[in-house]
Amino acid sequence: MIRISAGKREVWPGFSLIIPQALEFHPGSQYFLKGDNGSGKSSFIHRILLPLLQQRDDLYIICLQQQMYLQIHALSALAAVFKPDFFVRNEDDVWRYLWDDLAAQKDSLPVFVIADEAHRLNIPEAMDRPLCLIFSSHRYQREAAHKLEFVAQNPYESRIDV
Repeated sequence: MIRISAGKREVWPGFSLIIPQALEFHPGSQYFLKGDNGSGKSSFIHRILLPLLQQRDDLYIICLQQQMYLQIHALSALAAVFKPDFFVRNEDDVWRYLWDDLAAQKDSLPVFVIADEAHRLNIPEAMDRPLCLIFSSHRYQREAAHKLEFVAQNPYESRIDV
């Protein structure tokens, strides 16, 4: 579980996020970060959530960025070197490549998947480890996801409503 305490956090000079109540992210759950462009979703991911996750050695992190096409090129090059028979051409291939690597690990550590504006979330059902999915999207939602709504209060701050 990841816990983020309540409070006001300056994520960039001149821009803060107000977290009125503590946020908890649990393996086995999904969380949808909802809000307008510029409301702080990506800032929350990169300035608050990822630093907390990166301090932990008891979980895996998969983080997909907004510019997914750049990650597709990078993983395509990586696959060409380490898995020459595996071709990465689209988002589904990226997921499959990353899941295959995790499936080969001999532990049962949870996986925190962060998808910042990924167009599709094709998560294999057969993954044999706890999964926490945290995503933002303007294209779709997942019905099972808990919603965290990012609401602009003024040009300098947004609030996260649970």
